[in-house]
Amino acid sequence: MQEVADRANVSISTVSFVVNGTKPVAPETRRKILQAIDDLGYRRNAMARALASRRSHILCLLLPILDHDLSSFIAAAADAARDAGYDLMLWPMRNSEGAHEVASVIEAGIADGILLLEVQQDDERVTNLRSDQAPFALIGRTRDVSGVDYVDMDFEQTTRDVVDELADLGHRHLTLLLEDFAGTPLAGYSPPVRVEQTFREAIARRGLIGAVLRSPIGPDQEDLLRRMAEEAPDTTAVIGMHATALARLVGWAQRRGVRIPEDLSVVGISTTGAVALLEPPITRWDGPGAEMGRRATEALIRRLRDPECAPTQLLIPCLRREGASVAPPSPGRRALAPSS
Repeated sequence: MQEVADRANVSISTVSFVVNGTKPVAPETRRKILQAIDDLGYRRNAMARALASRRSHILCLLLPILDHDLSSFIAAAADAARDAGYDLMLWPMRNSEGAHEVASVIEAGIADGILLLEVQQDDERVTNLRSDQAPFALIGRTRDVSGVDYVDMDFEQTTRDVVDELADLGHRHLTLLLEDFAGTPLAGYSPPVRVEQTFREAIARRGLIGAVLRSPIGPDQEDLLRRMAEEAPDTTAVIGMHATALARLVGWAQRRGVRIPEDLSVVGISTTGAVALLEPPITRWDGPGAEMGRRATEALIRRLRDPECAPTQLLIPCLRREGASVAPPSPGRRALAPSS
């Protein structure tokens, strides 16, 4: 460390701040120190550091085994951890399997703190972490968030904004498309629960008619357009939170001559993957995954450095991406009809 300090023309304590992530350092000074470390071939010995400090300087992100794309959350969390002198460890586990073992990585000294993804309304992992007084932060939130550090998407405000936009355009019959988590480990997954509740409240507030359509999360090629035509035939706009199902719905509609947006407006909330490739481009509200991963990691590190600090509780709005899939309902629109 003295050699690094001499080469970067800084004090040894400043080198320590950068290496250990204990205090903020000016970006240019940090760059000089990191360059000196590279030039000298210095490599941090994580085990020696852990023994000396009695901390691993590792954060554990419990990675649920799901089909969802979580790459933006993970990449941002890793960057934020690295900037603060921590490493990020991914620990794949099913939510149903990890509830009773979630604090073991802390107790065993493997990691200093835990980040939780895919949080459920009533999450047993959170209950156990609270009971064990283990440092953790949520990417998402539970029903009871008292004293808990969390960063989440503002699904409620996003849903209200989408319903208001469609209502202002003249739509009176809306359908919400969700994943059907019944019978799965994510039966209590928080985002769709909150979106559905807010959707129903917003529909009632605007005096509209709303339906909720659930699609299986597996490879089932269910004909959602037929179901919608049978259960909500007057639908003029669909709000989708299930990317795969929304993409299939658009494909079926186009093959059957249902025009988008002339006959059916389509909006996506926190949808990724195939939805971004559809034609016409889908108007969607993208989730701030990268910002959530970064801010939740920063909240956890803040908790590790100051266990008595006030909890970070942050809602981040989704970002509207303009597409060509929303229009006022046309008087001459082609009505939905069940396929024969």
